[in-house]
Amino acid sequence: MNKKITAAILAFSLLLPEIAMAQPLSTILPVRTGAYAPAEGGCDAAAAAFIYIEDKGIGANKTTGKVTSVKQKGASYDLDVLWIEAGSDEADGDRDQVRIEVKDDRSFYFSNSASDRTLMRWCS
Repeated sequence: MNKKITAAILAFSLLLPEIAMAQPLSTILPVRTGAYAPAEGGCDAAAAAFIYIEDKGIGANKTTGKVTSVKQKGASYDLDVLWIEAGSDEADGDRDQVRIEVKDDRSFYFSNSASDRTLMRWCS
């Protein structure tokens, strides 16, 4: 009996790292919430390259992106985003059109009016 309990505890403890790594999917896109960086530079890329996918929004460094609308076309999503810098009011935000083409639940192609299409990979 004692061996069965020990074996069960050992088996369960091996599952814990998988559970800890689980992240919820974003409600705006089917990608994991967290930080993403360009695939070429990896997670050691300059901080300016990071994009954050949140539960109902998107961000980049100290800039919050309030998603005002989402249009889905297959695995592509066109987002109307209001970028608001930290410490600024919403009235001072800049409107932008962001396109995210989902590759899988840990990577996507990102482009907007100021950038080329870039493959982003999950870092967190």
